[in-house]
Amino acid sequence: MQYGGALLVRCSPWVLLALLSVVAADTYPYSTTYVPKPSMLPQKSEQQQEGTNACGTGDNPNSDCQNVYFNSAKDFCLWAPSGPETVGIGEAERHVVSYCTKSGRGTRLIPPGTLKSVHYVRTPHYVQVSGTGNFANMHISAQGGGGELDPHGQDGLGNPIGGLVFSTAFGRGFEQVHEWMSFMDDKTYCFRACMDSDLAYEYCKNTYDELGCNFNMPTGPDQPDVFESCEGADADVVGLYTDNGVVSTFLQSQTLLPGIKVPPPKAPQPINKCSPFQSTKLHGSLKQPFRNVTWNNPLIKSNLSKSNLKSSSKSKSSTSTTSSTTSQATSQAPTSVTPAATVKNKPTSTGFPSLSMADHAANLWAPDVRSVFLAAFALVGTLLL
Repeated sequence: MQYGGALLVRCSPWVLLALLSVVAADTYPYSTTYVPKPSMLPQKSEQQQEGTNACGTGDNPNSDCQNVYFNSAKDFCLWAPSGPETVGIGEAERHVVSYCTKSGRGTRLIPPGTLKSVHYVRTPHYVQVSGTGNFANMHISAQGGGGELDPHGQDGLGNPIGGLVFSTAFGRGFEQVHEWMSFMDDKTYCFRACMDSDLAYEYCKNTYDELGCNFNMPTGPDQPDVFESCEGADADVVGLYTDNGVVSTFLQSQTLLPGIKVPPPKAPQPINKCSPFQSTKLHGSLKQPFRNVTWNNPLIKSNLSKSNLKSSSKSKSSTSTTSSTTSQATSQAPTSVTPAATVKNKPTSTGFPSLSMADHAANLWAPDVRSVFLAAFALVGTLLL
């Protein structure tokens, strides 16, 4: 193929690559599942976390909350630096905090007028939002550049470390989303959260982190001053290409090889049932911010009974209020809790060629290591063949 597909097909029989694929599939990290209720969230979900997951209620311009809520076109959050100085996303990726359209969950608020357009799409396997805005209002600088965030990062701790994403968009109650990706700079944004399923990793791949919104979740040009909520079909899986009936996988690392270019973005998925709304509907306070917290998530139901979700009797209660509540809001200082559930989100090649497993293997390494290895491996394989 023009974009390196033939190269991958020629290298695929190598035993080493097959072994790497097996190892990657069996050692993909586990994720802890939390219930999105203030009394059941820990102060920190990772030891190296700078912010908190115990965010209380209300809102606070100085909140260090690292929970994102992604429920609808009018109720969602974005990651951005905490300030006060403006920096690029890449510089702040380990410790960005949550900015939300609605008050009620202890986060910062997206300042009114910041979002210039919102294009929200719900599909069978994910929800995504994209658009434009003035994100200097959220401490993102034009000079610092944009960046990609995901729950993995180079070390498996995620960017930001300890960041959690929750959603009610999939009709299963308020649940944690384990696979998601976000791209943002000072003028544009896109965010996709994938429903927990065997296809979650495929639709929320984090291995094309240098290629931006248009490549990873194409939606067509975002029109200024257009605010809409739509439904649509699942987009094509990013990175898979078919040439004369042969399916192969493009890897971002291949661009290190001479003559290998980034393929054009896939076409946007078909959408329908678009409902426009006024930008003023984005803001306001939620009367029941944690409504629909439930155990209906099949990942929780299959792994735990309700009794496992209660705090351990040996847990120590927090006596200090979090920075994530307003003076008008009620602060809830959560006790430390036993992790709600442990689920294994293994990347699968369901319906796809085994070559996609190389992508999964690459995801387990730091980008500089995996890029050098894959480039060298592909080059040696080509020379020997």
